[in-house]
Amino acid sequence: MKTAALPPIRVTPDFRLEFEGVLDQGESLPQFVENAVCTTVSQRKTQAEFVRRGMAAIQATQRSG
Repeated sequence: MKTAALPPIRVTPDFRLEFEGVLDQGESLPQFVENAVCTTVSQRKTQAEFVRRGMAAIQATQRSG
């Protein structure tokens, strides 16, 4: 499978300096962005599953009285 590029994002020069300042040694800006996107996707999937299970539990409780 081919890889795909994420769209470029615009940030203020001050913010770019701020997040360049938190890069780990040897970490590139694209690596940082990729890691942030992967982490956010994982968190959102986990959150969606948590909500799904909670809604299912509520419905099961309502059905059982």
